[in-house]
Amino acid sequence: MAKVKFENTKRYSKLVTKEDDLEYLFSMTEDDACKLSVMMDCFGDFGDGPRFNPYDIIEIPAGKFGPEGMKNKNTFTTTVGLWVFNKAFIEPDLVPLLGYVNTPITKKQFKKLNKKISYAVIEDDITLDAMKKFIIKTQKFQPYCNILSPSFTPNMFKISDAVSDKKDELFKKYEKELSSNDPATSQAIEKELIDISKDLLKDDPSIDMIESGAKADWGNNFSNVFVMRGAVKEADPSKGRNYSIIKGNYLDGVKPEEYAAFADSLTGGPYARAKKTEVGGYIEKTFVKAFEHIRVLPEGTDCHTKKTITVSLDSNNIEMWMYSYVVEGDKLTEITSKNMNKFIGKTVKLRFSALCESKEGICSKCAGSLFNRINVTNVGIATYNMASVMKNISMKSFHDSTVKMQKMSDYGYKKIFGI
Repeated sequence: MAKVKFENTKRYSKLVTKEDDLEYLFSMTEDDACKLSVMMDCFGDFGDGPRFNPYDIIEIPAGKFGPEGMKNKNTFTTTVGLWVFNKAFIEPDLVPLLGYVNTPITKKQFKKLNKKISYAVIEDDITLDAMKKFIIKTQKFQPYCNILSPSFTPNMFKISDAVSDKKDELFKKYEKELSSNDPATSQAIEKELIDISKDLLKDDPSIDMIESGAKADWGNNFSNVFVMRGAVKEADPSKGRNYSIIKGNYLDGVKPEEYAAFADSLTGGPYARAKKTEVGGYIEKTFVKAFEHIRVLPEGTDCHTKKTITVSLDSNNIEMWMYSYVVEGDKLTEITSKNMNKFIGKTVKLRFSALCESKEGICSKCAGSLFNRINVTNVGIATYNMASVMKNISMKSFHDSTVKMQKMSDYGYKKIFGI
């Protein structure tokens, strides 16, 4: 790697001990934690450093968190960032469901919280208004990430120079594969260079935004700007599934010999958004017209079929089978958020809508309880979701046109569905 001097940005968390700081945090209300002025007061840097860092440590005494009657009984340790998050998002409505969330709020963790809240609404454990408040606050907080973490720092702008020698080495090593525009080789080179970049920036505050999933990502935004544009798929389908490999990045600028490929890369997303959305929309409408007559029968209906499907449930696929009925001898057990963990790792027999023997529609036991829970009867119109997934992927390529290669054997039908 090229010798590039990086600024020392190693960060240290401090224990919050000042009485006025503790009083400020402990007296914070839900409304306070949602205000931009409070976020700036806590984490804004006006030249002398922020009052708190999100990762600063704070000891929470008994009785300081939760609604009346549900205050914490024991002292616990958390961070200032998590304290503000819990004050804003969890207290008071969601404490009975989630308690105190003491895990870093990454994109993955945020999805888990959303799923728990969604299941709780479906199962009548919390009110719909509680979920609405949570969603509205997520939209309000979206721009606050720029207060908590910088998008770019001087160190990040030095990455291209720092990895330049390794980049040249890899281009020379895989010269033959790159000359044939092999996208798998391009992806392997990008991964190695990004891994080096991650190590160089491991102490830099700019990667908090990427690592959390709040904004940007390594494979698309970071790589395009600081590493290499990589494989670009030919936008015109009449020319076949061909690729160009762009070695340059946006920070270093576009080289004359790569200008055409860079220009072509700008057309892939808009083309997919326009043409493929047209096709996807047509297929959606076809599904609706073909299946709009299919309906779920009222709660409690049962065709008593003996036909089932055998499914191996694991943590990756069990959510696809939520609110379905497991056949356990002569008993039917509904999979819910409260018992789903006991089915993980087991192979079970499930009632399945396609095997229903009812003549009037799909009985509630074969269909599962989801549609009855959300008061949907004409379930046939929901089949458009299958086509909608593909359409949305095409639309999202407008923002991310990177080429990703996967081995199909790792993502087979059986592994996904557990059948």
